[in-house]
Amino acid sequence: MVKKLRLYINILLAALLLLGVSACSSGTFKNTNGKTNSTGEKGSTEPKKGGTYTILAAADPDMLDPHRQSSIYTNSLAGLVYNKLVSFETGPGVEFTDYKVVPDLAERWEVSDDGKVYTFYLREAYWQDKPPVNGRQLTAEDVVATMERIINLPGHQASLLSAVESVKATDDRTVVFSLKQPFAPFLNFMANHFMWILPKEGIEGKFDLTTDMIGTGPFILEEWKDNVQATFKRNPNYYEKGKPYLDRVIYKVVPDQSARIAALRTGQAEAIGQLSPQELAQLKKTNPDFDIFEALFPTQEQVYVNIKKKPFNDLRVRKAISLAIDRKKMVDNIYGGGEVSGPVNPSLGDWALPLKDREQLMPYDPEAAKKLLAEAGYPNGFDTTLMVTDGYGPQLVRVAQWIAEDLRNVGINAKIEVVEYATYYSERWPKVEYDMGIGYQTYFQEPDEWLRTQLHTNGAKNWYNISDPKLDKMLDEQRLILDQEKRKEYVHDIQRYVLENLINPIPISTYYTKTPRPPYVKDSYPHASYGYGYLRNVWFDK
Repeated sequence: MVKKLRLYINILLAALLLLGVSACSSGTFKNTNGKTNSTGEKGSTEPKKGGTYTILAAADPDMLDPHRQSSIYTNSLAGLVYNKLVSFETGPGVEFTDYKVVPDLAERWEVSDDGKVYTFYLREAYWQDKPPVNGRQLTAEDVVATMERIINLPGHQASLLSAVESVKATDDRTVVFSLKQPFAPFLNFMANHFMWILPKEGIEGKFDLTTDMIGTGPFILEEWKDNVQATFKRNPNYYEKGKPYLDRVIYKVVPDQSARIAALRTGQAEAIGQLSPQELAQLKKTNPDFDIFEALFPTQEQVYVNIKKKPFNDLRVRKAISLAIDRKKMVDNIYGGGEVSGPVNPSLGDWALPLKDREQLMPYDPEAAKKLLAEAGYPNGFDTTLMVTDGYGPQLVRVAQWIAEDLRNVGINAKIEVVEYATYYSERWPKVEYDMGIGYQTYFQEPDEWLRTQLHTNGAKNWYNISDPKLDKMLDEQRLILDQEKRKEYVHDIQRYVLENLINPIPISTYYTKTPRPPYVKDSYPHASYGYGYLRNVWFDK
């Protein structure tokens, strides 16, 4: 339990390094001297082989099994070793917000006319040469065993395959998914950062998936010393010929932030996670040649209420809470910049409502908030408790304090209750044991995850007691619209409905992050998803 808590406490810090969407939706690095470079810009020479890429992190994965653990730590390391059937495109000129599905272990696929059958044709790829798999060729049976395992395990991964009726191997290189009905999110879910393909030997228990990894990916796990270091070496049989360029990747646990920064400054590490604005400013002074990746955090703070409790069962009260919060000033003061968020996070690009719409539907208007409270029968406001956890560090607590002050200005006296993370995440929030709360939501990769997962009566993360039959119908319908533009329009309509007729959870802000990168690191194409797999393209120009 202590180790799990330590893991959760540091999830946010690592997320800022691994995920994000550019503030201008372009995935760019900016040199501290003002020069702007593409994330994919090459150096003055062709890629060179060699070098060790060192990642310093505040905590270790709790386990290495990516199907039993949805942790960012586990699944980011999984991206070094494993592949998926399909993935999201990365590369020069590809925006951080792009979610274009491209081949990975499946070199191509076909979709039936009725949208219910997906046939994937596997490329020639080989498992890493470690016992008991010993470098054999990937087969369709590995994919079938993987998918059946995910379906039969509890957790968020299983919910992504809820539309699957059957998975069959028709020959060694062909896998057929039959769906219960047409399902628009299916390809996006197959590219999701939890859909790693495992060898059937691991699924059959012939090696321990919790402590070892054997995949088809660019790097081979040599050793994992729990809470110390994981070491990976180049996979010579990776299906992308000539890659990876790096000799090794080292993932080292260094809890002390100052030690991580010192290592980055002196060239002993290439990645250390997000820095505070003050730390970043100091780094610019000592290392002016560093590139800075500017990104929009792929999740948001949310204020949420127990909709079955008075006075939160009154829509006017929920709207008053939203109107009372000065989102723009809060995100500027606490995070140094960001924007008003929405029911679908801005990290999903144009699946989110346009910023103008979000600002119009969630304005800052304390006088209007007071009027709504009076109309609801609370002319003098009311007393309540605002639950928050300090497990993500001090910033979220500062957000809670800011919001409590905004609420106090309209008469809502919210006493802040700080709850330790394990209790907060495992007990209080999912069991709806609160009046009000504030927290970060999981960074979902599909609008269906942002909407149906949270807002449907039967949603896997409906931790708010929401039940709106009209909304349920809309959420079910959007999943069946295969025309992307029509579905996008309907998803926008759903978000407007949510902000006008539900407003729970209440989106607050999505803030900008700035992550440093040494200038010798070339061809780094990160994406707003878990997985260090993009390191297959990275090389050192030094």
